[in-house]
Amino acid sequence: MTEQPTTLSSGPEAWPTPEDAYALGPNILREIAWTARTARLVVDQPFDGDDAREYFLRKAALLDRIALQSEQDGIHGDATELAEAAALYLIDTDHARSAVTEADPRGYVRREYAGWTAHH
Repeated sequence: MTEQPTTLSSGPEAWPTPEDAYALGPNILREIAWTARTARLVVDQPFDGDDAREYFLRKAALLDRIALQSEQDGIHGDATELAEAAALYLIDTDHARSAVTEADPRGYVRREYAGWTAHH
């Protein structure tokens, strides 16, 4: 069962660092494979609820990790835009849109992913 979104407590300072958020998660290659495999399944059998949230969370986290690598290389382009869009989609799915989440949507993804990995 997938964790439900946590409540924002004290704003952006509560967001984990990328290193902390992704420390317990599967490596990026496994996340790419899982996301691609799951996306193919969704085409034939749409899902909702906890399964859908897990997919959108892991997809947003994967795109954030890719964007972080690009940003480390000095590139702020498509990967950054896709990560931001996926984060906002997750926020909307979770009904968690606020000034705080809009200010740092990728921080929200990191916090939610860290919570998810701590329970899996």
